[in-house]
Amino acid sequence: MRLDSPRRRRHLADVAARLPEHVARLSWSASRLREERQTRLREMLTFAAEKSPWHAERLAGVDIATFTEADLPSLPLMTKTDVMSNWDRVVTDRRLTLAGADANITAKLRGETTAYYLFDEYQIFATGGSSGTRGVFAWSWEEFVQISCATCRYQLRDRPPESLSGRRMMAVVEAGEMVHGSAFLFAVSTDPDEEIAWFPADSPTDKLVAALNEAQPTHLVGYSSTVELLAGEALAGRLSIKPAFVATNSEPLMPEARVAVREAWGVEVNNTWGSVEVGMLGVECDFHSGMHWSDDLAICEIVDKDNQPTTDPDKIEKLLVTSLYCRTLPMIRYELTDIAVPLEGACGCGAIYPLIGEIRGRSDDAFKYAGDVLIHPMVFRTPLGQDPAIEQYQVHQTERGADVGVIARGTVDVERLRGDIVDALQSRGLDQPEVTIRLVDTLEHHKETGKMKRFIPLRT
Repeated sequence: MRLDSPRRRRHLADVAARLPEHVARLSWSASRLREERQTRLREMLTFAAEKSPWHAERLAGVDIATFTEADLPSLPLMTKTDVMSNWDRVVTDRRLTLAGADANITAKLRGETTAYYLFDEYQIFATGGSSGTRGVFAWSWEEFVQISCATCRYQLRDRPPESLSGRRMMAVVEAGEMVHGSAFLFAVSTDPDEEIAWFPADSPTDKLVAALNEAQPTHLVGYSSTVELLAGEALAGRLSIKPAFVATNSEPLMPEARVAVREAWGVEVNNTWGSVEVGMLGVECDFHSGMHWSDDLAICEIVDKDNQPTTDPDKIEKLLVTSLYCRTLPMIRYELTDIAVPLEGACGCGAIYPLIGEIRGRSDDAFKYAGDVLIHPMVFRTPLGQDPAIEQYQVHQTERGADVGVIARGTVDVERLRGDIVDALQSRGLDQPEVTIRLVDTLEHHKETGKMKRFIPLRT
C-alpha cells in the first residue's frame, strides 16, 4: 500500500524544502532558542485570542505583549475533554466543524472518499489516545510541514542522502487506515531516492512477515511493539530482512525491544515520541543518548499530580504542552498523561536540545490468544476510536475474544460495532471470536492512581 496523490507529492516537496532550515536549528545556541520560544509563544497567544472564541475567553485579561514562559502557570489547563466539548469554538478556521470533521472521517473509513485533504488544506485524524477518550484533530498544511521536519531533521543531519549508496526502501509499519496520523507522518523520507512501502501494523503476523520478506526493506519504521515483534520473528528465522536503520514510534520502547533489534539486525533503534494533538515532542539521533526535546516547537511543563513542576521520576504525573506552531486547534497548556522522564547532561551530537530518557504510560498491550495468535490494539482501536458516538471505551481480553465497555454520547449501533470487531479478529487469525459490547456509565480505573488502562490483557 502507498500514500500518493499530486497534492501529497507537493506537500512532501514543501517538507523537503524546509528541512535544511530545521537541520540548521540543531546548531542553535541556548540564547537563540530562548529568543525563538519567546517570540513564537506571544505569536501563538495572539493568534489564538484573535481567531478562537474559546481561547479568547480563556485569555481575556492576559497581557500578551509582556507574557513570558514564566507566566504560563497563570493559565488554566486544557484537556481533550475541553477540545471535544468545545471543538467548534476552539478551532480557528470557521469552515471547520466537528460534525464536518466526523463526516470526513466516516467517508474515509467507508471508502467513500480517498482524498487526503479537507478543503484542500487540512488532514483530519481521529484517535482513541492513551486515555481511551476519543479525539478529533486537524493538521493544516503548514502544521504537517513543521511536524514532519521535527521528525526527520536528525536523520537528515546524521544520514545525508549524498552519503548513501545502493538500493534504499523504507517499510512503514503503521496504522492501516487513512484516519490515523501515523501512516501520513512516518511515510516521509529525507532521501529522494528511497522507495516507501506501507504495511498495516494490525496485519496477521505471518502475512506481515511474508510481505516484508518479499519487499526486503533497507529501512524499517513502525510501532514499538510491532518492531519488537518483527525482531523476534527475525531471531526465530522467519523474517529475513536486514534493515540498516530502524525507527520506532507511538508506543513506549521497552529495553528488551532495543536488545532484540540489536541482536536481530545489529543496529540501534532511533526512537520518537509525540501525539496527534501537539506533534513530535522527542526524537532520538544517531548518538543514542536519549530523545531530544523539540524545544523550538513546544514548551513542555513536567508536573506532578497537583500540576506543580517536578523532575522526580516517581512524582511525574503528566505534561502540560504549549505548541508554538499549532494554529488550527491551538494547544496551550494541553494535558498529556504521558510520563516523560528528563535526563541530565547533553548529547554528544552537540545539539542544545535537552534529552528525554524514558516515556511511561502509553503502552497498549497486545492480546495473546491460544495458538500464538497475537492481536494488536489497532484491531480494536479503529472501530472504537473512530465512532463519533463513542466517548470512552475499555477492552478486557477474554479467553476467546473481548469484553468491551463503552461510554456513549450518542446512539451506538452495538450489533454493527460487535460485528466489525468480530470480523477484524477473524481476519487476524482468531477463530470464532466472542465479543461482548456493554454500554456503561463508568469504566474501571486503577484504585491507587485513578488512571484508566484502555486494554486489559487476560490474567493468567
